Amino acid sequence: MYLISVLIEHPVNSLDHPFTYLNQAEIPLGVRVHILFHGQSIVGYVLDSKYTDKTKKQLEEEAGFCYAYIKKIIDQKPLLNKELMELADRMSELLLCPRIACLQTMLPRSLKPNSSKGVQIKTLKAVRVIKEGEPKTPIQKELYAFLKSKGIHLVKDLPYSSSPLKGLINQHLIEIYDQQIDRNPYVFNEMIDRKSITLTDDQKYIVESIMSKTERISLIQGVTGSGKTEVYLELTKQMLLRNKNVLMLVPEISLTPMMVNVFKQRFHEDVAIFHSRLSEGEKYDEYRRIAQGKVHIVVGARSAIFVPLDHIGMIIMDEEHDSSYKQDNNPRYHTLTIAKERAYYHHAHIVLGSATPSIESYARAQKGTYDLYRLQSRINNKPLPRCEIVDMSEEARNHHHSIMSELMKKHIQTTLDKNEQVILLLNKRGYASFVKCENCETLLRCPHCDVTLTYHKESNSLKCHYCEFNMPFSEKCPNCQEKKLKKIGFGTQRIEEELSDTFKEARVIRFDFDTTRNKNDHLRLLEAFSNHEGNILLGTQMIAKGLDFPDVTFVGVLMADASLTMPDYRAGERTFQLLTQVAGRSGRSEKEGHVLIQTFNPHHYSIKYGALQDYQSFYKQEMEFRKLAMYPPFCHMLSVIITSFNENSCREASSHIKTILDKYLRNSVVILGPSPATIFKMQDQYRMRIMVKYKKSDAVYSVMKQILDYYKKNRKVIVGCDFHPYNQI
Repeated sequence: MYLISVLIEHPVNSLDHPFTYLNQAEIPLGVRVHILFHGQSIVGYVLDSKYTDKTKKQLEEEAGFCYAYIKKIIDQKPLLNKELMELADRMSELLLCPRIACLQTMLPRSLKPNSSKGVQIKTLKAVRVIKEGEPKTPIQKELYAFLKSKGIHLVKDLPYSSSPLKGLINQHLIEIYDQQIDRNPYVFNEMIDRKSITLTDDQKYIVESIMSKTERISLIQGVTGSGKTEVYLELTKQMLLRNKNVLMLVPEISLTPMMVNVFKQRFHEDVAIFHSRLSEGEKYDEYRRIAQGKVHIVVGARSAIFVPLDHIGMIIMDEEHDSSYKQDNNPRYHTLTIAKERAYYHHAHIVLGSATPSIESYARAQKGTYDLYRLQSRINNKPLPRCEIVDMSEEARNHHHSIMSELMKKHIQTTLDKNEQVILLLNKRGYASFVKCENCETLLRCPHCDVTLTYHKESNSLKCHYCEFNMPFSEKCPNCQEKKLKKIGFGTQRIEEELSDTFKEARVIRFDFDTTRNKNDHLRLLEAFSNHEGNILLGTQMIAKGLDFPDVTFVGVLMADASLTMPDYRAGERTFQLLTQVAGRSGRSEKEGHVLIQTFNPHHYSIKYGALQDYQSFYKQEMEFRKLAMYPPFCHMLSVIITSFNENSCREASSHIKTILDKYLRNSVVILGPSPATIFKMQDQYRMRIMVKYKKSDAVYSVMKQILDYYKKNRKVIVGCDFHPYNQI
């Protein structure tokens, strides 16, 4: 008899501990099982198996309660290896969140604990030789010789009719069988032709220096177009020569196809792709290929940090500054935190790359915690693009109220006349930001969230960008019934329409969340732009990073200060990074690049230095602000998030938590709040935040564990921790 410790599928703090069941045989760590829990059949993970020579009756007499048996073992072998099981425990400790939430985030949906059915393995009919013999006819002999050649021979691909095939089957020389086939998530394209090139002296130095060290974190700060990707490729090559595997991460799913394309051209079938937009079947197949050691390189977005890649020698994070590397829902992890844990386990390198490193990373490099390398010029010494700033306040004073200034229109027209391409950035999707009644001044709001609804012209509907609520647009105001609803503000859909009206030769490709919902949409749109099916690429921040089109010579930023208005101490940093990154899409080949930035705050240092692509000056001024206000890297931050479907319960719990924090931590930390979240109500839940600034973590962790333990019993309120928060909404 074995005592089986099981972690059940529900990701709530009150159930975040093992429950003991019985089984006649030992069950390996990490295997999923069916169990009965309070009369309900659910799925759980096996955490431990202990042998006992006692009977069920003896165990129950000692414990004072009844034991149940494991109903069914789902998996033949563990889904997660020992490293990842231990990583889930470590994540739970670091993030103060349920272990099952950590385990669930590591797996494709089809393999998560609450999915016992899973994805079916894909098979196709294939044919193989089963014995030596002499076929009867010439065509049968030809087919028989063909089938004896190496490789898998799928029936559908055979260059022969069914007649000789049936003849060989009847002679018992061959057989039809089911061949397991991996779904291919990768659509190869020639969007980028990146042949192996000779590294510059600076690139060689970086590669040699990194490879000469062990278990270090290296930060490569390289201006846009300086050849960081070539460094990644060479580092990967060197790691493979040492029989080590490489994990190559990019922040946006939109960048994954381009990076995969680059790595596939260099390393061919030794590359797997992994991100959340793959189908469940594709994720399942790629996950198995990685777990079985069939590939040595994995390219993917944030979720790829959890793939079961063994013998990791290097983890590379491109655009390391990007906020997409932080997950905002439970478990609220930063990819770099997980990368450090995995690198420690494998004694691996971590390489961070960015033209605009995060303030925290660059500060660590300045202190010597990270090794710092710089690539200060573009490949072949191509100049950085010329940047101009347009003061939109001046435009308004001149009674010009279009979102595109006259200078913006002029540069777009000039670029199109030269048969070159334009990239335009507007970090707002939809057609109009909100809809307002001119009669009663009612704003049309989401019934589930404390936000206005955005008008989408293509579907003639109003949508919430936080909970996906949508409703048909009606001309009548729901409050006063008057037909005086006005669409106010701009989104990418509205700019797309204005571009088509203004520039008759414009072929606009819109690249935002609404046009890239399906798996291959990113690749399809970027490939169309690369093939000049479009001459203007209009998009949100998705277009700001990693794109490399030789004919793009003009980049326009329509609302540079949009991110400055966010209630976030990183607002200036994010604005600078976005401007620098999108400016770097221009003039990447032989043609000169030009950038135009529209703003109502032309003198703000993030915009001024972003236009100049002057990271050092921006870093210096931003650090002065952070030091004065005591923000990271001069402290650590914790956001305590209190949510409830009842507003009073939410407010009362937040006040209670503030009292506890004051009692035990007042003399060692700075506590801000409680205050309503920027969006107080989201998906019908009310949300309060308490911000804690601290320098030593032990006391903070100790007190927060007590608070979380207390609120495990309160079913009306959920308390969560967000260490190093990125999203203040």
